Amino acid sequence: MNDEFMLEDLDDDKTIEFVRNYISADLKERLSDDDLVFFLDTISDYYCDHGIFDQEPDADGCVDVDVEAVAAYLVKEAKKHDVGNFDLDEMMQIVAGELEFGEQLEGPDAIDEN
Repeated sequence: MNDEFMLEDLDDDKTIEFVRNYISADLKERLSDDDLVFFLDTISDYYCDHGIFDQEPDADGCVDVDVEAVAAYLVKEAKKHDVGNFDLDEMMQIVAGELEFGEQLEGPDAIDEN
């Protein structure tokens, strides 16, 4: 069981590092690793609550993710949980970074961003 948690932490660290390198320098300066963990967890919550994880991939192996809708959810949740005030474009960078990281793990055609 401890090995599972260690692997999850390693995955989180890799995702945080990837997203941090993906986003703009201005946004990077504003966000701590804890902020990024919050956003990544919130993205995962959104995917669970909106059936993204349950979608069957299309013929190309892709599932549809409405990046703008996920980003809008992050804006709302960040404000609600006093993480900060962010605009849609900033949150779209985080969502796109998370999707790009996942795509690199699963192959070039794993995700279809809208």
